[in-house]
Amino acid sequence: MLRWPLALAFLISTLPLIATAQVHLLPDEVEIVDVITIERDGRELFAFDALTGRRSRIRLELGEEVRFERSRGRVGIVLTDRRALGVSSGVGWQELRYRLQESAPDFGLVEDRLAVVVTDRRALGFIPRGTWVEEHLSPHEYVDALRVGSGVGIVITNRRALGLAPDLGHFVETDIRLEEKLESVAVRDTQGTLRTNRRILVFSAPRGFWSKQDRRIN
Repeated sequence: MLRWPLALAFLISTLPLIATAQVHLLPDEVEIVDVITIERDGRELFAFDALTGRRSRIRLELGEEVRFERSRGRVGIVLTDRRALGVSSGVGWQELRYRLQESAPDFGLVEDRLAVVVTDRRALGFIPRGTWVEEHLSPHEYVDALRVGSGVGIVITNRRALGLAPDLGHFVETDIRLEEKLESVAVRDTQGTLRTNRRILVFSAPRGFWSKQDRRIN
């Protein structure tokens, strides 16, 4: 008859020990939520950072047209007819101007920790450190596919595959063979997978490296 009171007393006495044994999450382990909000007021663009409480402002030029705007996680971008604007948590607005005769993009892909944009001349990436990353496309090179995950970006052209990670300051490329035909492209968190009729190519964002496996040809 005394079992329940004894068990209850034991549980109450161990609660402080259970509480002190809990391991608190480090900042990088906390699930990423949307922390950047972009607002426009006339020609003024404002980015509000929920983590730092910081407000960043940039002004559109006379006649400058906004074509695309999106924020997700810790990054946000605004694409105009003249430049690409990026903002990330703890970092103010960063601009990248389009080059002479470079077409202005109409959209970009934005996820928790990076954004990817393509024009007819370049592949562009914006990463959390507040940096625009660029890779020039060669003559007659065009983009076949574009994918972005929470921690990886993939750009596929008719000549090569480009991988981007939040901690990299450049695209990592691997060649696409002349006889290869693209079958599928998929991304999962920090990994991108490309399948052709000849090979399987996997980009690891943490390693910044492409792995390749030949497929059996029937």
